[in-house]
Amino acid sequence: MSSGACWVLVESQTGRICRESLEALSAARVLTQQTGSEMVALWVGAESPEARSAYLASLGVRRVRWVGKVADGDPACEGLLARIEALYRCGPPLFFLFGPTPLSLSLAPRLAAHVGAGYACRITNLRSIGGRLVMTRPLVQGTLSELLRFPSGRPGLICLSPRSFDLPKPFSDAEPLPLAIEDTAPFLPAPPPSSLLEILESVREPASRVAIEDAEIVIAGGRGMRSREGFALLEQLAELLGGAVGASRIAVDLGWAPKEKLIGQTGAKVAPDLYIACGISGAHQHLQGMKHSRAVLAINTDPMAPIFRIATWGIVADASEVVREILHRSRETENHHAATP
Repeated sequence: MSSGACWVLVESQTGRICRESLEALSAARVLTQQTGSEMVALWVGAESPEARSAYLASLGVRRVRWVGKVADGDPACEGLLARIEALYRCGPPLFFLFGPTPLSLSLAPRLAAHVGAGYACRITNLRSIGGRLVMTRPLVQGTLSELLRFPSGRPGLICLSPRSFDLPKPFSDAEPLPLAIEDTAPFLPAPPPSSLLEILESVREPASRVAIEDAEIVIAGGRGMRSREGFALLEQLAELLGGAVGASRIAVDLGWAPKEKLIGQTGAKVAPDLYIACGISGAHQHLQGMKHSRAVLAINTDPMAPIFRIATWGIVADASEVVREILHRSRETENHHAATP
């Protein structure tokens, strides 16, 4: 029988909750409000969720079940899959939401096949109609959409589409309810040895090849970068920070950046952890493409530029000079470490 809950796989592999999991929590909150179900987070991470308990509770999570971490010697995540499957068979939820991370995209379809549940991926919208969950999935590069639903009474696993849901905002009108945290590892079967995959080599992808829609850090340039040479500085900064370079409409029109770098209402929509706006005034059409960024650093010579109204931090200065100084300081630090025995 279903437990009447809505589960969310919450990944915290690097010490913080990843953006995709936060989007899944946002979608789950809307779903639980519509269906009256309870939100339960399945925590994946080496560290206990205790430090994040107050934050999770403020998002509407009522229970956290810690299922462990991704083991170094288990590239196929068979152990993690076995633990989650054991929980699922003890009492499946009404729905199980996954953010579109590599881990979730690997686990969700396999879990659905193992337990005989429905599975839907690339979902951009969720709503309850007549007591039934209706999901939206885009077709033909977004020109069409299809509506999906699971068979009546059958639980389902749902993997969301990237950047389709806003980051959740904590409830501020009431005190969060107490959060129950359960370490499930001692009560679950020992994970089987990994046999499907073997890691031969790990290679970090160069920043220049990271799609701006997927980048956690985006460095965007506008008229204030003045030339293609200015954008070359941004490429160096992106390589340093592990991010991707974007551009405003005027920078693309002037030929300083290719069209695929355009961010705005008619270009790419990004929502990185950090958005660095270099020499961008903040026109409305540009803001439409980056307004969901978690934090914004604006660098502009005009203190009245609209970009400062939405910025988390602001620097009133020439963007090219600021970027050059950052690169210079970085090289000095590298040289110092190289010279230190």
